[in-house]
Amino acid sequence: MRDNITHQRKTTNEKGRYWAGLIYPGDSCPDDWEDRMKISGLEILVSPVHDQDIADIATGELKKPHRHVIAMWANTTTRQNAERFFEQFGGPKVILRLENPRGMARYLIHMDDPDKAPYSPEDVLEFNGADWKKIALVEGNQSDAMSIVKMVEEENIHGYFDLLKACEADYPDLLEFATKQVTFCREVIWSYWNSYFALPKEDRHGKA
Repeated sequence: MRDNITHQRKTTNEKGRYWAGLIYPGDSCPDDWEDRMKISGLEILVSPVHDQDIADIATGELKKPHRHVIAMWANTTTRQNAERFFEQFGGPKVILRLENPRGMARYLIHMDDPDKAPYSPEDVLEFNGADWKKIALVEGNQSDAMSIVKMVEEENIHGYFDLLKACEADYPDLLEFATKQVTFCREVIWSYWNSYFALPKEDRHGKA
C-alpha cells in the first residue's frame, strides 16, 4: 500500500516540458478544440488524422480515427497540470512525458515506421509558433529533405524506386537520407504529383 502511495505521489509530481496525448475529433473531442489550443498559448503540434492505422492485422480492422498531440511548455510543468490541459479535449486520461519531442514529432506522420500507414507532413497542424520541421528534422536533415523535394520536382521522379536510382546515379550524398526516410520521401513524391495533376492541363509543362 505504501509503495502504491509513493508511486502515485511520484507520478503526480512528475515534471516535464513536453507532453503527448491522443484526441478524437468528431467523437469525444469538442468542436472548438483548435481554438482552445490557440488560446492556451502553448506551442502545440497535432498530427494529421490517423484514419488508416490498423488495429487488427488478421481482420484489417482499423483503429478509431484519432490525432496525436504534442504540447510544449516554455518551462517544466507538473503531470497534474499537463493532464488538466489534455482533459478538456476528451481523449484518453493517460498522457506521456517526453524527454525530447523529436521522436514523437516524427511519429506524427509515421516517419520512421514504413510498416505503418504514412501521413503527409503538410497535414501536421502547428499552433502558437510550433515548427514541425525544426523539431522533427535536425539541421542536416532539413537540408537533405529540401534537396529531395527539389530533386522530385526537377528530375521528374514518379516513385520511390525512381528516387533511389536517381540518388545512386547522380545524388549519392542523398542516398542514406532517402533509404532511412522512406515515409517522408514517398509523401513528397505523392504530394508533388497530386498537386501537379490538380493543375489545369495548360499549366503542367508537359511533365506527366
